[in-house]
Amino acid sequence: MKKLSYKCCIFFVFLAITLSGTAQRNVVWVHGLGGTSASWEHYKALFDQERNINSLKTSYNTSNGIDFAANEVVVSMNNYLGNGNKNAQNLGIGHSMGGVMIRDVDKMYSNNGQYFGGIITVATPNNGAPIANSLINGDVQSAAQDAANKLIDGPVSQILPLPWGILSNLTTDVLSNKFITNDLVQSLWGSPTTNAELMVGSDKMNSINSYYSTIPKIAVLAEETSPVHWRLFSTQMYGEDQTFVQTVNSARNVYNGFYVYNTSLAIVSCIFGFFSPAVWAVTAASTYRATQWVKGRNWIDDSENVWSSLIKTSRIEQQPYVIEDWVPCDPQYPLQSTSLLKNAPEDCYEWVWRTVYRDVSVNYPSDGFLPIYSQELQGVTASSGNRYYIVGANHVEVRDMSNSILNGAPNDDTRNKFNAIFNRQSGDFFRTEPR
Repeated sequence: MKKLSYKCCIFFVFLAITLSGTAQRNVVWVHGLGGTSASWEHYKALFDQERNINSLKTSYNTSNGIDFAANEVVVSMNNYLGNGNKNAQNLGIGHSMGGVMIRDVDKMYSNNGQYFGGIITVATPNNGAPIANSLINGDVQSAAQDAANKLIDGPVSQILPLPWGILSNLTTDVLSNKFITNDLVQSLWGSPTTNAELMVGSDKMNSINSYYSTIPKIAVLAEETSPVHWRLFSTQMYGEDQTFVQTVNSARNVYNGFYVYNTSLAIVSCIFGFFSPAVWAVTAASTYRATQWVKGRNWIDDSENVWSSLIKTSRIEQQPYVIEDWVPCDPQYPLQSTSLLKNAPEDCYEWVWRTVYRDVSVNYPSDGFLPIYSQELQGVTASSGNRYYIVGANHVEVRDMSNSILNGAPNDDTRNKFNAIFNRQSGDFFRTEPR
């Protein structure tokens, strides 16, 4: 009996050690601005089945600013996780503003027991959201008005009825609404209070970025393929990124068709006008209509560039380069370059190499809403191994790529990247054991 008890003790000690090594870790899935508890449902359900995790996924009010939303994350953790709310193994995964929220939690509670042992930001405006700047300074509204004007001019100028009910659609500015007015942009973004805090250069974003956190961090950056804006809006409306692209292409064909039709009519009537000057009235009317239709076609063709200007995928950066500079001893002797650096005496009457800087325009990819550079996380460099890229996903789609197609093949790169993170080597904080 004693031998049996001894063996039982050894067995239960071994079992306890084994279970402690494979205990569930708490994973808090935090949605972004305007999201709901359903935002992360696809991957939460998927990895709950595949990984040894205990998931928390709930809703937070994101319209009252970052601090307010971050404190709601803490409340949900207190309610759901109980004593496990401040576990060193807690992992926070935040999409969009959700990534900013968990970083804010890390900052606010750094001296009072941290809620997260590590965080993963996904398509997060870690350096601020340029679209918020464009909303607040009025650029979005100006671009929307310009789009509406150019899209409506062709249909209004055309006396003939248009096919597919396109006239009634365009008179409600449907394309411009879907493009950049409150119809979709505000549903993706949010309240003026939160917009102001998420702006590039805002006091709130500067405060979060000035805090140096020692917990392990991963930045997951999303990059969509062209046309990024139509794919983004298609996913927001239909749950996949193809339907609205096809709708816009059809609209573009209508605009171009009426442009070609009116141009051809103008040319033919101009020729016949030499025999009957009265026909030149048709020439004038057709030419006018052609110029109105082509404005809408050209706007559709250029719309991605317009959108890119609003989300600031292009920016001016300083680029270093080296020049050879002649250094005179006489200060009155003119320099052979524009370098105005003070020269050491030993450089007199010599050609020396100088590093100077020039401003260059750099174009960055984006997820349709945030440029790659705004998704980068401070201290997480490309060489750190803690930066991952999800290819073929827009800002909304990155939360559920189950319907995504890239180059004609199924593409759930979000799942691939999470698996790569969870399968990191033994001892890595982000390694999460399979069930």
